[in-house]
Amino acid sequence: MQAIGIFGGTFDPVHTGHLALARRVRDTFALDSLMIVPAPQPPHKRRPGASFAQRAAMIELALAACPDCSRIVCSRIEENLPAPSYTIHTVETIMQHCGGQRFFLIIGMDSLADLPNWYRATELLDLVDLIVVNRDQARQAEIELFVSRLPSDYQPLPDHDHHDHVWRTDSGRMLHVLLDFHMPYSSTAIREALRRGEDPAALPLPEAVAAYINTHGLYSGSS
Repeated sequence: MQAIGIFGGTFDPVHTGHLALARRVRDTFALDSLMIVPAPQPPHKRRPGASFAQRAAMIELALAACPDCSRIVCSRIEENLPAPSYTIHTVETIMQHCGGQRFFLIIGMDSLADLPNWYRATELLDLVDLIVVNRDQARQAEIELFVSRLPSDYQPLPDHDHHDHVWRTDSGRMLHVLLDFHMPYSSTAIREALRRGEDPAALPLPEAVAAYINTHGLYSGSS
């Protein structure tokens, strides 16, 4: 059985922090592979500034040029799924293609807080382990509150040997909180900088992504 990470999001655009996080999760949790899964139209979010094809192409270019991104791939699996891009649909489709593996869903602390409101959240938590990235440096009491509100009954494992906080359900599903990863920038801030006319090469973007944005005139004030 292989351990497969699922890292979904808009990636509008993908930036160096996304790649650093993917590498960190891959290595910390000894994943056999990690799939970066761009969403055509995420629920409850604005329409992306770049098309699905453009965002997927930027991820693929970034990974191809990254010397330390082995076992990390871009998956276009959501391209033909019904909109909006509900995570449960993505996971079920991946499992149909890659049955018999253990899947780790990678989310941020903001998503953990909102997860009880997700479509078919209970079913989703029965299918995957969670890796929650504390990129906004939430406090321990806040994390515990978010976990307690989940529709599955997670119990803490205080003596776990990872350098993170770990919970487990009676069915064996795990929830890991990666405590010490900080992402100092966001796709939103990068888009705003590009709209102001800043040079993509001066922003925290992989070189191939900066070149792609320049070539296609993405995120400019007139685009």
